[in-house]
Amino acid sequence: MKIVIGLLSALLLSGCSTTTLELPKYYVLSGAPSTSAVQDELSTQVTLDNIALADYLRTSNMVLQVSDHELFFSTNHLWAEPLKVGIEKALSRHVSLTTVGETSPIHLDLVIDYFHVIDQDSVILAGNFALKEDGKPLKKQRFSLSEPLNRSGYHYSVSVMSELVDRLGSDISKQIEEYKSASIGESTVIGSQ
Repeated sequence: MKIVIGLLSALLLSGCSTTTLELPKYYVLSGAPSTSAVQDELSTQVTLDNIALADYLRTSNMVLQVSDHELFFSTNHLWAEPLKVGIEKALSRHVSLTTVGETSPIHLDLVIDYFHVIDQDSVILAGNFALKEDGKPLKKQRFSLSEPLNRSGYHYSVSVMSELVDRLGSDISKQIEEYKSASIGESTVIGSQ
């Protein structure tokens, strides 16, 4: 009888301890679709050929860098969709990611080497991108963006991460538009001679 009471007590205690565990929380980078999506009038059509993520980013766990060489993978704070998909959705708010159009599209390859929270202090997004048109390389550029965190918490960190992807999308879009403006200017000068 004492053994049965002891087992029941142990089961009750273990049941109580599991109810205090934090439930997982799921996050997305892109949030709700924007009503002010990229407009077609002057936007250049871009084909996203590839987004390559560093191996440590190919997990649903959110990553926190806790020291110079140590990463922590959260078990309770998770991406609701593959990070690659979230980044593509967030980029599409700034870069028209379609192949429809009369001009040949610009092709974009994106490599993300770092994209995580650094010890609750800041968020980093670093890697490189390459732009090509008709198989011809136009530009290859490294980027390293960071933003300090003014508050703590994963929810706030994800909003800052989303802002960094938005900033990258704006930078890429601006460079594509500058290229297109320069090439239109060249063809106008050539055509007017």
